[in-house]
Formats: sequence, C-alpha cells, structure tokens
Amino acid sequence: MNASESRVRWGMEALAALVVTLGCTTEYIALGAQATSPLPGPQAAAFGILLGTLTAVIGIALAALGAGTRPMISGPRVASTLFLSNLIGALVADPAMAAQGMRPILTLAGVAVLISGLMQMIIGLRHGGSFVRKVPAPVLSGLIFGVAGLAVSDQVNFLTRCTLDWGIVTLAVAGLGIASHFTWRSFAQRMLRAKRKVALPAGLSLFVAMLVASGAYYLALTVMPAPSPACRLIGVAGLDFAGWRPIDTGVWLDLLHGVSVHALALTIGYGIVIGFVSSLDTVIAVSSIESLTLRRGTVDRDLLAFGAVNTLLGALALLPNVGSVTRSNMAITSGAQTRWAAVMHAVLVCVALTAGVGLVAMLPKLAVAVVVIVMSLDMIDEAARTITRHAFSDARPRRLFGAAMWLFSLELVATLASGQPLVGFGVGAVFGALVGWPAPRRLSIVMTSDGGPDNGLLATLGGALLAYNVDSAVVEPLLARVDEANAAREREHPGVALSAQPPLPVMLDLCGVVRTDLTACRALAQFAQFCAARHADVRFRVPATDVSSEHPMTEALPHFVPAWRLHVVPASDTPISGGAAPASQTFAH
Repeated sequence: MNASESRVRWGMEALAALVVTLGCTTEYIALGAQATSPLPGPQAAAFGILLGTLTAVIGIALAALGAGTRPMISGPRVASTLFLSNLIGALVADPAMAAQGMRPILTLAGVAVLISGLMQMIIGLRHGGSFVRKVPAPVLSGLIFGVAGLAVSDQVNFLTRCTLDWGIVTLAVAGLGIASHFTWRSFAQRMLRAKRKVALPAGLSLFVAMLVASGAYYLALTVMPAPSPACRLIGVAGLDFAGWRPIDTGVWLDLLHGVSVHALALTIGYGIVIGFVSSLDTVIAVSSIESLTLRRGTVDRDLLAFGAVNTLLGALALLPNVGSVTRSNMAITSGAQTRWAAVMHAVLVCVALTAGVGLVAMLPKLAVAVVVIVMSLDMIDEAARTITRHAFSDARPRRLFGAAMWLFSLELVATLASGQPLVGFGVGAVFGALVGWPAPRRLSIVMTSDGGPDNGLLATLGGALLAYNVDSAVVEPLLARVDEANAAREREHPGVALSAQPPLPVMLDLCGVVRTDLTACRALAQFAQFCAARHADVRFRVPATDVSSEHPMTEALPHFVPAWRLHVVPASDTPISGGAAPASQTFAH
C-alpha cells in the first residue's frame, strides 16, 4: 500500500470516528444518567454521566482491540444499562445497603458487571455465540422490541412526574426533542435516496434531539418558573474525574462486613442476566456488521473479548460495555473498515467530554430523557418491521409469516408483562423450539461440483431448512467450499485476478425442502450477499408454482431475494427427495 492510499484509509477512519462521536456521545451521557437514576441526591445523574463516559473511553478501545469482527463500535447499551439501573434501585431499597451510601451500592453494581463479564467469557469459550445464531429471528426481534418498550416506559414515568410538577411544558419540551430526531433522520434519508452531493448525516439525529430539547427547556424558563430540582439540570456535582475512585479499599472492607445475603443474591442474579443479555446484544451487532461488510464475524472470539473487558470494567465499578448495531452501522456507512475507528472514537469522546464538562452540567434532565426515548425507539430493527408488514398483508406462505408474528408477539408480551427480558427470551425460545418440533426436523445436504467449465458448486437440500440448522449446515460449509473453489481457480490461472475471471456458479437446489421458516430464508439471502463479495454467483432452484403452488421455498424465497436469483424448474426436472446422492459430501442435520 502506497503512502497516498494509507493517508486516504486513515482519513476515512478518522472521519468515521468523528461522525460517530458527534452522533453517539449523547448516548453515553443519557445512559450514564439512566444507570444511576435510582440513587438519591443531586449528584447521582452527574456521577452516572461520569461512569458512562469512562465506560465508553475504556471499553470501546479495549473491545475494538480484542474483538475479531470489525469495525465494532461498542459502549453502554439500553438493555444492559436498564438492568444495572434496576439492580441499583433494588439495592437502594435494601435498608442495610441504603445505610452505607452511594459508593458501596455502585461498587456492588460493579461486581454484577464483573460477573456478567465472566459469564460472557464462559459463553464464548463454550461456543455459545454459535448457539445464539440458531435462535429464530422473531425471538431476537421481540427481545429488542421488548427492551425498547421497558426503557421507554421508564422514561415516560419520569416525564409523567415532571408533567405533574411543571405542567404541559414538560410534554412540549419532550415532544419537540423527539420530533426533531425523526425529522432530521427523515430528511437525511430523503437526501441520501436523492443522491445529493451534500447530505445530512443521519447519525447526528440524537445530538439534534438533545439540542432542540435543551433549547426548548431554556426558552420555557424565560416565561415560566423553573421546575423542581428532580427535573432541572444535570449539575456539576459528581462530574469531577478526580472523584472517581475505582479501587477504594475502605468501601470493599465495609462491603465484606456489611453486605446482606439479599443484596449479594441480587448482585449475582443481575450479573448473570446482564451477561446473557449483553451477549445477545453483541451477537446481534456482529450479524448486522456481517450484513454490511459481507464478511463473516468471529462471534465467539468477540464474546471472549467483551467478557474480558467487562470483567475489567466491573472491577473499576463502571457500566457494562456491549456491541452496538447503530454505532457500528454509523461507522461503516461513514467509511470505517478497521478497529482503529473505534479507538479514535474513544479518544475523541474523552477529549470532548473532558473539555465540555461545563456544557454537560447545563444539560436539562428532560433532554437526557428524550435521548433515551428516541434511542430506544431506534432499537426497533428492520426484522421487526418485516415480520409485521408481511404478517398483516396477503404475503404467502401464511403459515411462515404467521408463525413468525406469533413468536415475535409472545416474546414481546412476555418481556413487557414480566419486566424481565430474560423471562421473555425464555418464553420465546421455548415456543420457537415447539414451532420447529413437528416432523420432518432433519436437513440433508449434498454438495458436489456441477461439472461445468468453471467448477461451480451444486448443493441439493432436502427435509427441514430451519433456524437451528441453516447456519451450521448450509451457510458455514458452503462458504468454506466457495473459498476453496476460488483458491483452486487462482492456482489454475496464475497471474489472473479472481475478479477478471467469470463468477463462480453456485446453485442451491431447494426442491427437496418441505419445511422452512423466516430465519432460514433471511440466512439464504445473506448467504447470497456473502458469495457476491467472494465473486460467486448464487442461484436458487425452486419448483414451478403451477406444479407445486404450496411449496414453501417457491412462495417464501421471493420475499427475500431478487427474482433473477431464482431458477424455476418444472416437475419433470424436480429431483425426488431422499434419492441417491452423487459422489460428494453428504450431511444430515
């Protein structure tokens, strides 16, 4: 790589880091304040912001250096922060802990973060990340939607209390902030679709929401008396970096002698829950990065890295650090390709908030609540919208989209009703297993060469193609075969770039598949994208609709892949499922 190319690469990484810093620093402020909101006293929110900032600065850089999926932008996240906030609230309600003050409570919360890190490391070592890939997509989408609902509910309660104190002005301030977020994002997306030379960065919508809400608050103060202290400003108390004492032997000694069994049980229980939910969030982030970069992620290594980082953060009495879909997507769309964008982002966050402590102290708590609300609403992913859109349309097959909607709804209702995402996930996982239980449950796959001049690949599938087998039985082994075939083509044509050769033909014969689900169809669509990045052309062979109008792949796949990727065959060309396989690799799952 020459010097010019190196400068361009580092310039793009720095630009992406700057964009993410401008767009996401408000998240660290809001989530830090959310984490310590149950604590009494005027310095609770400001001290929480300090913890959120330090978590971002330390956690983002270390996780980026350790994780294999790139560019991964992490930091505090809504779900894990919500659980930590609930733990702190439960410890405040414990008379024995409340009598010890704020620092012992935050130290015990750090122990929960440490436990969550150890659990993530165990999940990574046991290849638990690969297991999460087997969870049906509607279950994960319902979990995200439910966590967003819980976070919004918490902030709505805060806004309700402020409305009773300050009147309708509270709702006006919040409404203007929320509206500005979606207005900015809408204009940014419209300019992007219009392919303007200069477009608004959609990632700055949170920053805009905080500015508008803060401006509306100060404008209201010119004509109205100030609200109660609980609804006013963050304040300067607690924002002193010198006041952060992560390893205080006196506090630890007090805890050893004064912690109750009830508080210890709460800490362990919440630590396990935070570790599990943080692992799910990180795996979802890896999947999103895979879709944008068209590179397979290293999910188990990433969980090990995040577990080690969270173990350190817990020892420092900070917040959990989790992989983020929105921040990573923002970095990728801004040109980031390596882990150095995350490292530079962490440095910029440290510089920005160290230099702007006075400005942070002037932030209204209403503006922070607005950021948490819109950040939670942004968690509603495309999968949730796809499931809802198809479930309430005439899309076929009705059984596939209906089952996905039921799984999504059960997960969502269980999460919101219990207030515990882990309970909701358990309900969703159980019903997901029941949906996949009816026979046939096994998938057979035969991989062979198509006999053509380009040594293309042919995979013949039969049986049930479902969430729990599509990744391990189809995507992973076929991508490995594609890489092997491309390597062989490069050896056969030395000196000829792979891009100068015809694309490697890859055919998936799905005529023998008798059962499928939404997760499997999405995985096949993503597989086609991975292959395109490897200079391979994927086609899917399905039966003609006039022959088998009820065939699941013929009806479902057109909703996920373009029509030109489908190779429709008449009945005479449809292979008999379960017949003899050609000499090749045969697997049953």
